[in-house]
Amino acid sequence: MTMQSNKALLFVNGEPPERYPSNLENYSFIAATDGAYHNYLYTSPIIPNYIIGDLDSFDKSRTIPSRTEIIHTPDQNKTDFEKAILFLANKGAKKFDIFGASGHASDHFLGNLSVAMHYYHRFDFTFYDNYCQFFFSKKQQTIYDIKNHIISFIPMSKVTNLTITGVKYPLSNATITLRGFISLRNKAIKNYVEISFKNGHLLVFVENKSIQD
Repeated sequence: MTMQSNKALLFVNGEPPERYPSNLENYSFIAATDGAYHNYLYTSPIIPNYIIGDLDSFDKSRTIPSRTEIIHTPDQNKTDFEKAILFLANKGAKKFDIFGASGHASDHFLGNLSVAMHYYHRFDFTFYDNYCQFFFSKKQQTIYDIKNHIISFIPMSKVTNLTITGVKYPLSNATITLRGFISLRNKAIKNYVEISFKNGHLLVFVENKSIQD
């Protein structure tokens, strides 16, 4: 498979992945926030092109690979995750596979979701943790290779005219909200699931769906 020139692999400082992606040749950029690198990535075989952040987690006792560039981004008005996205986007990245956004501190996880919700219309984010894959859905989207996976649809704002097919409990022109009806622990019964909606921010979790699938 040829490398996608606009795709980035990004590690942030949440729960360390139990499995790392093996298809590194598919990425033009591999990066980590400084916390992610010093807390877990340095023990892996993955060598990032960039370590990005305010360097408050920087451990000078650890050796940095010679081909890794340190990007100091001291702006305290943005998280290291947001700064990493903007730095890589400036390099040309449009698609991001992200590890470590969840787990550990819950406020960091919610903060990462808030950043993603701000930018997902501009960039293509897919998050991976040790339990699932998750992402903000486009208003028209098809998810492939998903049969028998548990799938949940969480509205981060009011989602209107939502139609979902290919699942055990389909929806047709529904409205879902955090304080009302949501579709939790649904199940894909076909090899692809189709999603469409009119307005809102829809977060999709696919259980046991790894980057290797």
